[in-house]
Amino acid sequence: MGNVRSGTVSWVDLSTPDIESAQRFYVGLLGWELDVQRTPLGEYTVASSNGREVAGMMAQAPDIAGAPAVWTIFVVVDDMDATLTRATGAGGEVLQSPFEIPGGAWVAVVADRAGAMFALISGGPEPGYPYLSEEVGAVCWAELMTGDVQAAIGFYHEVFGWTAEIDDTGPVPYTVCNLDGDAVAGMIGRPADLPAEVPDSWSVYFTVVECERAQSRAVELGGSVILSATTTPMGPFAVLADPAGAAFQIMEISSPPEPSDD
Repeated sequence: MGNVRSGTVSWVDLSTPDIESAQRFYVGLLGWELDVQRTPLGEYTVASSNGREVAGMMAQAPDIAGAPAVWTIFVVVDDMDATLTRATGAGGEVLQSPFEIPGGAWVAVVADRAGAMFALISGGPEPGYPYLSEEVGAVCWAELMTGDVQAAIGFYHEVFGWTAEIDDTGPVPYTVCNLDGDAVAGMIGRPADLPAEVPDSWSVYFTVVECERAQSRAVELGGSVILSATTTPMGPFAVLADPAGAAFQIMEISSPPEPSDD
């Protein structure tokens, strides 16, 4: 599928009870430009950064009023029906059957074995660039937090063909999911002190220039800090929540060191 291969993350969007507050927050934090589009399904906000469409936002539908604000990842697939069959056969659940969205694409919403929700998308226009990007304001990574990493590895391998590469050299084991040799997503185990009522979930990382400064800016804009800026081999990251409580991550991408001439 060109720049967006089947089995890769191709979009993220936010469902929120306060779309105007969300628009102000993310523009102030990430510098996005917004295009509010009127569609048969209601208004949909497309956010761009440096000319690249990076995310969507929408107000919660009336039938889910009161639900938590949440970011959802979309995985592109060549064959929607076959993918749904594999997902249910692997122990997942179809939460919303396929429906057509403006532009001609079809979307379905799925939960994995542990209930972590994600969306599938098939068809429609294809962007002229790979989706995940280290450009500031773009989505640089997607990550699953789960209580059973091995079960998740099995599920996503059956559904998308992902293979797992586990790094247990750090304080917490981390799983990178690969597709045809390319890293496409990550998985991490649930922290032991995380309340049981917090569900397994997918999360979204946005690239920022400077993590600690962006963290402070998020608080100024009405957001909150879930996990303060923390150093990793890839660069500092933080876990934040927007004013409506939707959790997301920011990552300051560190350039790899230049090779030595010695």
